[in-house]
Amino acid sequence: MKVKFIKLILLIFLILISAFLGYENPEIIEWSKSFFKKDDIQSSIVSNVNENDIKFKEIKANSFSLAFSKIVSFKGKSASLIIQDNENQETKYEIFTQDGYIINNESEIKINLPSFFYEENQGGVKSIFLIDDEYFALISSKETNCLYASLISLKNNKELIKSKCLPDSNNVNFAGLGGAYLIFDDEIILSVGTPEHNSQKIAELAQVQDSIFGKILSIKKNFLLNNKNEKNQYGIFSYGHRNPQGLVFYKNELFSLEHGPQGGDELNKIVQGKNFGWPIVSFGTKYNDGKSYSHEHSKLNLIEPLYFFNPAIAPSSLNKCPKNLIKYYKNNTCLMGLSLKGMSIIIFLLDKENSRVVSVEQILLKKRLRHFGLKKSGELYLDKDNNFFITADKDGLYKVKFDKFR
Repeated sequence: MKVKFIKLILLIFLILISAFLGYENPEIIEWSKSFFKKDDIQSSIVSNVNENDIKFKEIKANSFSLAFSKIVSFKGKSASLIIQDNENQETKYEIFTQDGYIINNESEIKINLPSFFYEENQGGVKSIFLIDDEYFALISSKETNCLYASLISLKNNKELIKSKCLPDSNNVNFAGLGGAYLIFDDEIILSVGTPEHNSQKIAELAQVQDSIFGKILSIKKNFLLNNKNEKNQYGIFSYGHRNPQGLVFYKNELFSLEHGPQGGDELNKIVQGKNFGWPIVSFGTKYNDGKSYSHEHSKLNLIEPLYFFNPAIAPSSLNKCPKNLIKYYKNNTCLMGLSLKGMSIIIFLLDKENSRVVSVEQILLKKRLRHFGLKKSGELYLDKDNNFFITADKDGLYKVKFDKFR
């Protein structure tokens, strides 16, 4: 009896460790009735905020402080966070969860997703964005034995982009599907990762030109809004990516924050048409045997990262710093990222030419940080007091501010 009990305890411990170490491992919009399921019920995914969490907590960073407090608790993982001010200048948030809910200031509602929506293998809704008040979602999908990725309109659940079936279906991990986006005048930029944890066949899709996996895509807005399955309405902006989860356009440069394999998470400066090398090169190592990848980026005509993390931090979102931090670091480009395993806000300082990283500061919040709150235009939301908003996995929505500069 004692032996069985010990085995049970060890099993639970291994499951918890595996889950932790994986590389995952508004202006109020008038919603279409078809957006929601007819049998909507409260999901109980939102819980009351602990009184201690409501109070601002302060963390001292190197030369300033960070204050944060919880706005709402929820049990899932976010897919996107959209925030706007209403006509009364009240902050309104919309949290989209990976299991298909929307949580706002007043309610939580199940989204009406198509029958091919697939939640296993860490799948689900990976990103939601707005174009002219119409919502679009990057999701994991399944038909019969085919696992794939879809970009759909939530107005009518139409598949606008549908990938080919993933090879090596036993080793699919949709946590690596990406989903970072940027919105420009006539196009959006969307990252689609290689959804695997240890599959060479899936990883190699990053180098295959007729696959959307391992790419940063450029998609025409008109194509999305017309809801027609026309060909050649999107293109490959860059390729050779493993799992880009953060994108930002700042000072006329495009940057991405990406998961490496076992280590080797990257900050990249994206150049259109270039190959960023996955799975040919990486500063990380292989999961199955710990062997190194090639580091010869230049020799192979592949783009080397601006910065890489060893050990891994499991980065998520990337954005420009809030105004007060940009002003404080006025002689540098200031970017900030979030991390899951690292449980931190990361401040990157680049030189004036954006050619090298001169400083990286990690501010530990002890929470798996997932998304920044964005305006519906895709830009970082800041309130009048320079507060910004972030989500934390299976925890909640937080209000954050850099303050007390020294």
